[in-house]
Amino acid sequence: MSDIERIKCNPPKSVVDHDEHQMYWSMLEDITSNGVVLKYQDRHTLGELAVTMCEMNRLRNELKDNGESMEVQGDRNMVTKRNPARDALEKLRSPVLRLLKEFQMTPSSRGKTFGSTTSAIDDV
Repeated sequence: MSDIERIKCNPPKSVVDHDEHQMYWSMLEDITSNGVVLKYQDRHTLGELAVTMCEMNRLRNELKDNGESMEVQGDRNMVTKRNPARDALEKLRSPVLRLLKEFQMTPSSRGKTFGSTTSAIDDV
């Protein structure tokens, strides 16, 4: 069994629900189709990426369903406060981008190709 098959069949215990498993397998496919070679122990980092991406999706849904702000009872009257999901989502962005770079999933992390192959920027 190859490392990729072992990684796919053995997600870490941090990947617990259906959505997280789907994200784990989707990210694995995207990463490996990009030519990145993973080792078996990389599944833990991949699992964290998948779980965090799902958390971000849940936070986005919270914002979509309940809005950017909410009214809460203050000491004397109703007060409008920022939805805490917005702050939580913003805190997750940097770690997710860092993990995406680790797996060469951003344009800058893949580097530039020189020679006879042209980049997408050259085609514009």
